[in-house]
Amino acid sequence: MLFLLWLAALSFEKVPLEQVPAERCNLIDVDGDGWLDVCAKNQVFLSLRGAGWGPGRELGPGLSYCVWADLDSDGRLDGLGITRQTAAEFAQTPRHHRVFLSGQWLDSQEFALPFHWNTLGVALSDLDRDGKLDVAFGQAYMDESKGYEAQQMRVYAGHGDGRFVEKTEEWGFLTPGPPGAANGGRPLYGLSAADLDNDGFPELLGAAYGRQWNTLWKRGVEAVYSECGAKYGLDGDSIRHGQYSEATREKFRQRNQPRPDELPFRSNGNTFCLAPADFDGDGDLDVFSADITHSWAGDSSDLSALLINRWETFQEPFFERCIEVLAEPDPETGFAARPTRGLARDHAPQPATNWNQGDLQAHWVDLDCDGRLDLIVCESDYPGNRLRIFLQNSDHSFREAEKELGIDFNNCPGVAVGDLDRDGDPDLITLGTRTRWPEARPKPELVLWRNGSANASLNLRLVGDGKTANRDAIGARIYLETDQGTQMRELQGSYGHWGQQTQPGEAHFGLGGALPKKIRIVWPDRAASQTLIENPPTGGWLVIHQAGGESARMNRFEAGKWIR
Repeated sequence: MLFLLWLAALSFEKVPLEQVPAERCNLIDVDGDGWLDVCAKNQVFLSLRGAGWGPGRELGPGLSYCVWADLDSDGRLDGLGITRQTAAEFAQTPRHHRVFLSGQWLDSQEFALPFHWNTLGVALSDLDRDGKLDVAFGQAYMDESKGYEAQQMRVYAGHGDGRFVEKTEEWGFLTPGPPGAANGGRPLYGLSAADLDNDGFPELLGAAYGRQWNTLWKRGVEAVYSECGAKYGLDGDSIRHGQYSEATREKFRQRNQPRPDELPFRSNGNTFCLAPADFDGDGDLDVFSADITHSWAGDSSDLSALLINRWETFQEPFFERCIEVLAEPDPETGFAARPTRGLARDHAPQPATNWNQGDLQAHWVDLDCDGRLDLIVCESDYPGNRLRIFLQNSDHSFREAEKELGIDFNNCPGVAVGDLDRDGDPDLITLGTRTRWPEARPKPELVLWRNGSANASLNLRLVGDGKTANRDAIGARIYLETDQGTQMRELQGSYGHWGQQTQPGEAHFGLGGALPKKIRIVWPDRAASQTLIENPPTGGWLVIHQAGGESARMNRFEAGKWIR
């Protein structure tokens, strides 16, 4: 009976989107009218107040994707256009990343390199807490057709007016070593910024491909960063033998491709996204690692897993990887390891001897608005892969639930998350492709899933003062105390793979049956200044300015109050 009641409280309406091209997209209020627009590759489709979208507007030629934030503190979102090219494409028509300031292109010579960019991850964050957003670019291989050499990760400090200056060497991010060395560059397919040690300054998390070590860059004395992934348990799991099975060796022998065992630096994950969130409500940020894994690679190839931050025990971040080592191989995968907390998967119809799990993106969001963050995983590019939704239980375990919710969606490399109709709960736009699996659907498609959760929500918009803290309050922490416990959100900029992002400055809290008692906001400035809301609303929408405190509360969404 309890299960039936829960199921009735959450439902999704499927709406195909024919007018928007089937590309990876984000939901961002580009024009500042309070309604979320669709940003797909180099086009923006402006919202018609939640009732569809107008015709697409091109941002600029040659863009692979765009990320968004107020880079000049004028109260309007700006775009950072990312161009990804091969060496041959760059030699013919060189393009560079560019800044898009509230409607006009500004040439950004600060981002011009003498060779092609291979940028798959972008993190917008105030790394030095000077009130101006900085940007880090996660770079992949120099040449994806040969070798392990990766491009140097690049980090730039923002001037607060749309201009940037490179700080890669000055801030300690150089990786001059060869592939496999501790100080060597890694092919980063995703990049995230999050305050993992609760000191007020964000760390940079690099999701490394090629079964190489993930990176964790922590700020130290004299504002210089050092790489601490191995120290804090973020680099990979503990299985590092790199051994291939005899079946795998035979498979490659038949292709005349010898397959010797891997060295330790190649015995980790094909990580695409490190998604941070305080999923268990203990006041520190945990991480979900989304990885591509193949059966033939063996159990030294990392599986996607939840990484629980044990900061409260060690007074520094240390990540417990929720993987159990098995006495006998898992009959579902053939691996000697399996994810715990309810995150293990059935790969059917793929057999245990030949399966592929293609996790590209991960999103934390309270879909059923019960006060606990749920996990969305985008699994794609292999037959049998699909969108996965894991709802969180009261004991902080998870249960896979997408089919029960009526969301049966194959080959899904990307999801956009946001409250499209402004009814208080988060909606989804899913991308479905035919890549490597043409039978998945007749043609690529985008689908809107309107959330019909019956639970109450509280939605916040934070506005920094634009001087001591960035206008979008990226990096701010919100603590919502209720009669059932405390929820925490840290506002994110762009993160993960391919610039995934939610609306800057906004945070959603599902309430279930909880009664809000207090809100505490820690702003992302050097003083860690705070705002306290003693009598918060029991649901609806709340706007809070760093300079003036609460400016609007609404039972029903009103765009004019939300954006002022």
